[in-house]
Amino acid sequence: MSARPQTSAELGKSHDRHRRVRKIALTAGVALGALVLAAGCKPVAGKPAPHPPHLPTTTTIVPAPTSAPTDSTEPTTTTTSAPPTTTVSSATPPVSTTVKPRPTSTGTAPVPPPSGSLPANTVPAVGQVGYRGDRAKLKVVDGPGSAPPGTTWNSGALRFSGNVTLDGYYIKGGIEYNGKGTLTIRNSVIEGNHNSWSPILGNSGHVDVRDSTITYKDDQWPGDKWGNGAIHGDATVTVIRCDISGTPDGIQNGPGNSQIEQSYIHDLLRAGTYPNNTHNDGIQSYGGPNTVIKYNRIDISADGKAYDGTHQNGAVFIMSSDDGPTSGLQVVGNYLAGGGYILRIGASAKGAVVTDNRFGTTAGGFGEVFVDAGAQIASWVNNLSSSNKMINQPR
Repeated sequence: MSARPQTSAELGKSHDRHRRVRKIALTAGVALGALVLAAGCKPVAGKPAPHPPHLPTTTTIVPAPTSAPTDSTEPTTTTTSAPPTTTVSSATPPVSTTVKPRPTSTGTAPVPPPSGSLPANTVPAVGQVGYRGDRAKLKVVDGPGSAPPGTTWNSGALRFSGNVTLDGYYIKGGIEYNGKGTLTIRNSVIEGNHNSWSPILGNSGHVDVRDSTITYKDDQWPGDKWGNGAIHGDATVTVIRCDISGTPDGIQNGPGNSQIEQSYIHDLLRAGTYPNNTHNDGIQSYGGPNTVIKYNRIDISADGKAYDGTHQNGAVFIMSSDDGPTSGLQVVGNYLAGGGYILRIGASAKGAVVTDNRFGTTAGGFGEVFVDAGAQIASWVNNLSSSNKMINQPR
């Protein structure tokens, strides 16, 4: 491969071309999801092709008597209002539903992680975040017979829309959210399979996931050129204290206006040989505004190397946007490891804040940071290499 990485602008143009191809395929009835086409040495990643959504509904799915943990040090969440969408439905759910699922065989509600176990403004240690309770006490959903009322199990994925809360669940399949409200997930395990393009696929609205584990363990892929994130799509997201692994990317986010904090992204799927290989990113943003990435542990390195020569692109990759400036970007206080360049920032970034990050080894790669020409960094302070040396601001 060439030692020169593609710029975010080059990648964005390829990304737009492939999005148009997917729209044509979707019109023909082909459910493609989001594909990564191995073109060159760096990723060309797409957003998911949405499935038909359902009528909005408000559903709360909580095994009694447990409720979501409260934490006085809870980070400030990002809230957004997604644009209205036209919806269709194969069934007419009630306008508002509160679901109390049958108790598990043990008769004991799941135990949430200790409130405040991870202090604010700190990077989690391995094993410190995600669902940390007894998985045997979670309510298992693995087919139509176990799908909670108000939801639909469709070929390996739990589908719904509206305002939905899942608390204390083990979903053995994907989640596809098509609403214009908020999908809230607490104290749960989401384990995707080859019938779902992502463990959590948010096509619209807002997805708020905390204290949960999101992974993929199926040996079979959804498609031969699969490149999705564990949390993926055109929904805005809030992801706090989650453990994310097993997919080609950790999080892919389209619109921005999202917060990713105190989560652990690791052990991504490295597969294939050039040119048909995964191109892994811990977080890949398509350049939307107001993306906040704070106090995460993002490690996509392998075998003591940041880059194995084929797979890892970047721990954080902020693509350039053709839709306007990427304003409000914050990359603060993280541990970042893995990638040809560990942190990549596209040309549309304006006023970015990059402070107090610690970087892993650059062995096998090109360096810690690559910033496209035209990007504007407002604050670059106290970013340290693996040898504890100050990293100069890229020019």
